[in-house]
Amino acid sequence: MAQHFGLGFQDVSLNDVLSGEAYITQAVAKHPAGVSILPASILEFSANGESLKHTLVEFLGDKDFVLIDAGAGTNDEVEHAIEASDEVLLVSEPELPSLTNCLGAKKLAEQLERDVLGLVLNSVRKEKSEVDKADIKNLIETDIIGRVPDHRHVREGIALREPVVSYKPKSEVSNAIKDVSHRIQGNEPPKRTLKDKLASKIEGVSPF
Repeated sequence: MAQHFGLGFQDVSLNDVLSGEAYITQAVAKHPAGVSILPASILEFSANGESLKHTLVEFLGDKDFVLIDAGAGTNDEVEHAIEASDEVLLVSEPELPSLTNCLGAKKLAEQLERDVLGLVLNSVRKEKSEVDKADIKNLIETDIIGRVPDHRHVREGIALREPVVSYKPKSEVSNAIKDVSHRIQGNEPPKRTLKDKLASKIEGVSPF
């Protein structure tokens, strides 16, 4: 996630905080957009859910939300991330291997008695090889609250070290991400006018 915000690799991470080798203030990186990032290396991740949650409470401060970006499947990292969370948002590509991992994570969340907010489909290409939306809903048995397209603006933003929602704020992919943020908060996304749709088309012109 840090790379999506153009923060690169940090010298101090959540791993160092959990092992007692650093303070949390040393590991936090702040982005101009007002987002604080607490990077971690899953290759060296050894925390349990309780210690992770304790550290995140310290990190929370006056923040409204803390998002834990965990991997796919049902490994220890995913389990600890779910244990440290109040709610779980599932994210999957519309392909069977990814959806199978997603289903495993959902079942784990249910076992740990965590609320599942819904499923966000990521990197949607609208290709025939993708699993049909109705079949996905039947498999995962939860609401699909967003469909984020596989868009070049995401890759361009990473190359420019800038989040796509600030790099191309009116683009199709940014609008899809904003819609998800509204639904996470329990709100319906705003209806977009013809002017908004035209702005999205215009912003589709890339400098690359």
